[in-house]
Amino acid sequence: MEYLQFDQLADEIEIPKKGITSYSLISEPHVRVVVFGFADGEEMTEHTAAVPAIAHVISGEFEFTVPDKTFHFKTGSWIHMDAHLPHSLVAKGDAKLVLYLCRGLKSAEKSNARYK
Repeated sequence: MEYLQFDQLADEIEIPKKGITSYSLISEPHVRVVVFGFADGEEMTEHTAAVPAIAHVISGEFEFTVPDKTFHFKTGSWIHMDAHLPHSLVAKGDAKLVLYLCRGLKSAEKSNARYK
């Protein structure tokens, strides 16, 4: 049996002096896992994902915007987004994020989880 394991995934992600680093940890037909390292103040302008996604902050803080709402995310925060939901984010200090792109994931509205 093969596996991929990290004691502290955040420790594996480098923060650039400027800009954003990213690389895929897993790329399979039904899931893609991408890690990001953001230098202070770096941003991803409004964009969408073609499949449902979960963004999970594993270090630092972000201002994370979806239509009509801006969140202050810190270590441990995460969000489940439907495909094609416009969103943007800005790092408030050096920060690290894991993005799970999940084909076949139920929409946020149809999930059994609690949503605000």
